[in-house]
Amino acid sequence: MKKILLGLSTVALLSACSSDPEKLQSANDSYQKSNSPIPSFSPLASGGVNLPQQASTYELPNIAVKKDTAVDIRPPSTPLAIIKNSLTQFDGERALIVYSNEQASLYNLQQIQRLLKEENIDSTINGTVLTTDWHSTGRIDDKANTEIQYQVEQVSAQDASALTVSVKQMRRDGIIFTPSVAEKQRYTSARLNHFVATLTNSYTKQQQDLNNASVGAFQSGLITDINGRTALGMDATFGQAWEKLGSTLPKVGFDIKSETAGRGQRELKYSPLEKENWLRLGVNKPELEKGTYFMQLSAIGKQSAVVITDEENKALSGESAQVVYQAIGALLAK
Repeated sequence: MKKILLGLSTVALLSACSSDPEKLQSANDSYQKSNSPIPSFSPLASGGVNLPQQASTYELPNIAVKKDTAVDIRPPSTPLAIIKNSLTQFDGERALIVYSNEQASLYNLQQIQRLLKEENIDSTINGTVLTTDWHSTGRIDDKANTEIQYQVEQVSAQDASALTVSVKQMRRDGIIFTPSVAEKQRYTSARLNHFVATLTNSYTKQQQDLNNASVGAFQSGLITDINGRTALGMDATFGQAWEKLGSTLPKVGFDIKSETAGRGQRELKYSPLEKENWLRLGVNKPELEKGTYFMQLSAIGKQSAVVITDEENKALSGESAQVVYQAIGALLAK
């Protein structure tokens, strides 16, 4: 008998847990959904006995109850101050986070575009505004075929930067509709929190990789990154590539002036080597001007890539890029 009762309880529990979006969004209020009238009661038959009169003190007023539409019971999300010393807000249209300019190299549109690319979501950047293509909201509590377009803006001031996320458009079954303020808050806040949390976790993991990196020889080759620039792809984690590049770059004329390890950035000063030095690495001397350059290292799992740019943020290209990266690759393999 105990086993039978336990089985019935389990069935009842499973039937109550449903992934139906309608049930996740609204309360299962049987009274509101009922069309049956409010019950009325007839006076008791006295049978000739004088019964005491009913006092009207606690009588409920006889009013018509107007049934309302289904109420969305999902609590709205709020922007979280995940970044240290940051401020967050939802202003009715946008979820935003304000942080120091020193952290803008980690929290910016280029990093967000990279995250979207990893989620197979295409986007375009026009100045300081990123716009995503149509894609699923990714929420199990949404009705089927609900799609969204986000607009992300990066704002910079003298001593602070900000990221804002707003809903550009929403549609369901191909029909565009205007989301309510509560829906805008829910979607923009959740997406902003996802961006910031993912970038923060990646930054923390890179620092841990740097501390635990064991460096040896590894293979590399020329690739094209997501921005269409020539880069050097490496079969190494972020920490391994960072450590090895630190000792390799000076051997091809790039002395390190400053670096920010957690963000994968180095400022370099290039002084041309003699022709013989390049020939020892199996390449000819590149046509590269003396001056300041920058290195940006990025990684996904056990793969990483490095891009070298000049003072105008233009990546090395053509024969110069091929020669420099091949020389670096030859040293990384030793």
